[in-house]
Amino acid sequence: MMLGKIISFFVLTSNRNCPKCQKPQRATKQLKIARLPPILIIHLKRFHYAGPWRDKLNTFVDYPLENLDLTKHVLSGRMASDSQQNQLPEKYLYDLYGVTNHFGTLSGGHCMSCLRNLC
Repeated sequence: MMLGKIISFFVLTSNRNCPKCQKPQRATKQLKIARLPPILIIHLKRFHYAGPWRDKLNTFVDYPLENLDLTKHVLSGRMASDSQQNQLPEKYLYDLYGVTNHFGTLSGGHCMSCLRNLC
């Protein structure tokens, strides 16, 4: 599964009842990022809870090692720090520096981190 596809899962279109008139209305829910930090941390939910049952999700997630482009997900095109607002990049690109993986089950296991050597 691609990381961009995971973000697009947050766009939902359905018929919902209006809270005021209680009539079905077409509604769209989407995820947009208001501001981007210089360093971005993404946490993916890797466990599924359905009533009393719990499962670990083993879906493979494919992500780029360099140039993760989040430009189309930015609402206003602003960076988090004021000093960078005058020098807005044309695109919002991030490089991957580390990953933490959980090996095991819900009741136990180990976490292993892999980090990029920048030297």
